[in-house]
Amino acid sequence: MSSLIKMLKALLITVLAYLIQVCVMQYFAIGGMTGSMLFATLAILTVSLGKKYTFCASCIIGMLMESMLSNVPGLYIIAYPVIAMICAQFFADMSDRQRERRRMINDIRRSRRGEGKAVRRLLSRLTGRDRDGDLPAHLRIVLCAALMDLILNIVLIAYMYLIGVDLSFTHFTRALGSVLYTAVLTAVVMGPVRYFLGMYPRRKKRRVGGDIV
Repeated sequence: MSSLIKMLKALLITVLAYLIQVCVMQYFAIGGMTGSMLFATLAILTVSLGKKYTFCASCIIGMLMESMLSNVPGLYIIAYPVIAMICAQFFADMSDRQRERRRMINDIRRSRRGEGKAVRRLLSRLTGRDRDGDLPAHLRIVLCAALMDLILNIVLIAYMYLIGVDLSFTHFTRALGSVLYTAVLTAVVMGPVRYFLGMYPRRKKRRVGGDIV
């Protein structure tokens, strides 16, 4: 039942992200640039729920974008799943088996290099990585969304160049602005979305005497 609820939540978030992107984001444009709520959502699902949810959500988004907004036949239905899965390889949370395997490899490497505990703690603090070598989940979400948006902008710029559009500095600044907008947008929405997905442990209520605390 919990898996079904999680799947329904992911589906609801995906559909809402599409509706917000096509109906609302145009009113929050800055200098003609808008962030991508779609990539923000895909990044959250990638880090929070894993690759399977990312692939399904990206296919749904690709089909919706292809059927409603695509000017280039087949672009969105291919681009969104491909971009999402490429970024998922780098940013998706690992399974317990993969984490254990990498922990063993890291322990072997550390023992060979003779690293001390104090050095490892110092490196972890400087890099922001946990003991398994992962970047913090919130940072991975922002980086994942920014990378997705960057890849799509590169694809679009390459397409414009191939069809004969004269590229200017404005095209690149707008692409960079879109990536930064998406990163900021992701940082704003990832907290509520992850809470809705149940990624934050909720405090259990206890009964003390006649009161619930």
